[in-house]
Amino acid sequence: MASILIVYGTAYGQTERIAQLIARVVRASDHEVTLLHGDRLPAGAALEAHDGFVVAASVLFGRHQRYIERFVRDHLARLDSAPSAFVSVCGAMAGASPEGAREARQYLDRFLQRTGWRPAIALSFAGGLPYTRYRPWTRWMMKLISRRTGRPTDTSRDYDFTDWAGVAQFAERFAGLLPPATGPAAVSGMAPAARARGEGEIC
Repeated sequence: MASILIVYGTAYGQTERIAQLIARVVRASDHEVTLLHGDRLPAGAALEAHDGFVVAASVLFGRHQRYIERFVRDHLARLDSAPSAFVSVCGAMAGASPEGAREARQYLDRFLQRTGWRPAIALSFAGGLPYTRYRPWTRWMMKLISRRTGRPTDTSRDYDFTDWAGVAQFAERFAGLLPPATGPAAVSGMAPAARARGEGEIC
């Protein structure tokens, strides 16, 4: 049984739900999982106690959370020495436009370039548009962006664009990098995963 640490950054909750689903899938492979918000890490957290790592962050106004970037830079040697994976959650992935996928890949590549990290797996997933939870200025801006990119503009409701099956496949792929589990596992700090409303990952 391997001990896995999942650290995530989130703005409206979608990346947290993605991290929770990853934790559920890895746990189903009988590994132990600790799930932590990247901006609320306990003092003195020791990465040496874990055998593998997943980092998830959302793109907000063109950049992933800075506290996630700091976490990766501060622990780069340890992350590179064990099975590790990066999940980038980006609104540009919503829809079938190849331009959106290329834009999302650029954000992912810039994160890896800024941090110097070389994870075994790095993928982007779409987030959502939680119009009802945005502040007025953000709601207005996201509606303009959505109109330009062909995404929904009805601000009276929220939208979830995440490919949940793809997230589960990502987690299974990561679990395949870990040594075979031999016993039961527990998940620390993980609320039940919910395929609820998505968050507006602002790209």
